[in-house]
Amino acid sequence: MTERWGVFEARFAGPEDATFEATFTHGDRTVRVPGFPDGDGTHVVRFSPDVEGEWAYVTTSGAAELDGCTGGFRAVPPSPGNHGPVSVAGTYHFAYADGTPFRPVGTTVYNWVHQPEERYRETLEAVADGGFTKLRFLVFPQGGNHVGHVPDAFPFAKDGEEWDVSRIDVAFFRKIDRAVRDLLEAGVQADVILFHPYDSGQFGLDGLTAEQDAAYLRHLVARLSAYRNVWWSLANEYDILSRPEERWDEVFRTLQETDPHGRLRSIHNWIRLYDHNKPWVTHVSLQNGSAVAEFGRALLYRDAYRKPIVLDEIKYEGDTAERWGNLSARELVHRFWIATVSGTYASHGESYLVDGGTLSVVAGGPFRGQSPPRLEFLRRILEEVGGAGLDPIDKWDDPTYTAGIPRQIYLQYLGLDAPQAWTFRLPQGVRGERLQVGDRFAVDVIDTWNMTVETVDREFTLTSVERNTATADAEPVALPAGEALALRIRRIDVDPG
Repeated sequence: MTERWGVFEARFAGPEDATFEATFTHGDRTVRVPGFPDGDGTHVVRFSPDVEGEWAYVTTSGAAELDGCTGGFRAVPPSPGNHGPVSVAGTYHFAYADGTPFRPVGTTVYNWVHQPEERYRETLEAVADGGFTKLRFLVFPQGGNHVGHVPDAFPFAKDGEEWDVSRIDVAFFRKIDRAVRDLLEAGVQADVILFHPYDSGQFGLDGLTAEQDAAYLRHLVARLSAYRNVWWSLANEYDILSRPEERWDEVFRTLQETDPHGRLRSIHNWIRLYDHNKPWVTHVSLQNGSAVAEFGRALLYRDAYRKPIVLDEIKYEGDTAERWGNLSARELVHRFWIATVSGTYASHGESYLVDGGTLSVVAGGPFRGQSPPRLEFLRRILEEVGGAGLDPIDKWDDPTYTAGIPRQIYLQYLGLDAPQAWTFRLPQGVRGERLQVGDRFAVDVIDTWNMTVETVDREFTLTSVERNTATADAEPVALPAGEALALRIRRIDVDPG
């Protein structure tokens, strides 16, 4: 038996160079799933059932040993904690397959999979214990600056000086398998980065041909796509690599056509943005060092792309000289909150110098900064919201930059201002349910740095509702000293979910 959204695996013996696929059926439903070689004449097919009940399969191959093999299994209800894969919900947000909202508060450790065992385990524990919900990491090892460990396995065998992608190194890809499974067990999404420009001439893995790209992708998709926590990131800083835009289009098409499970797909930039309006892009992954340095910037990406916006690189907390790696913890947390009230999401990373020259964002290990617990606090705030997610209420001109679900719940972030008091005011947007005189609200004062939530000991009733604003005739709320405060305004007797 295999639980719904779990992984069914079947193994067969056949020629090393053979290819095959399996067709899975459930009633009128048919899914074609590619298989992959796993060494020593073993071939594997992995499939994740999205419907409970009886499934049957039959294999197809040009090799007699792998052709016409049949079998089946029963898909049973998911176990607690198995909410299914994540997909886009409500245009700008994410949810698991069972409808549970997913809030991406992610982090980044590029060379995690290629570290010694002790460092690998330290990183996994740090990510899981830190409350992060997504981890970005590279498939191919990183070379050059800030890399202190050379891996002991590579994805392919070599033919002279060239990589032969038809001869995979099973030990290498099993490490990727293990990483995805370990993250799944920890409840963390695996944002798998397929290509990157950080080879620095050390390994030559950034020089594959388009045909080699396709062969590599077919193997990786067949091997990993059944895991429900997999996201595909085509590249990190794709525009550094010397490849025409059309080639990235082809990579997207290959990924879309070969992935029977339809996992999320994105691509990360350096300077030049990919055209995220293309249909194969499920969500927008961005690097922009200034997008959330101030209010009012990040939400413009929502209007441009009408897809979920994940600012996967907004600079890192750290102590390096580079401008991308020396944010204070307070500044990084501040930027996450700006992303939140912009109706977008952000990712964390640490750029502290470790091990005599490498960086924590490269090699991993225990977190050294002060931002992780405060980002976990933010994640808990977001998970209490319910619904698809927070959207800007009045994006045309709202000086308070309030996000929420109209007439249900609102979140205002006061940023670096430190007012002594707050007067009740809500923006009235043009979409969603409109506020009404007599609506009653509770107000929570959130200290985003000290991680406290204090409920104001009185209710607020709307006495005036105009075209763009709603107010309550009430005494202002006294605020604690200090900056980086937020306000959560909850309508009373209304289910926010």
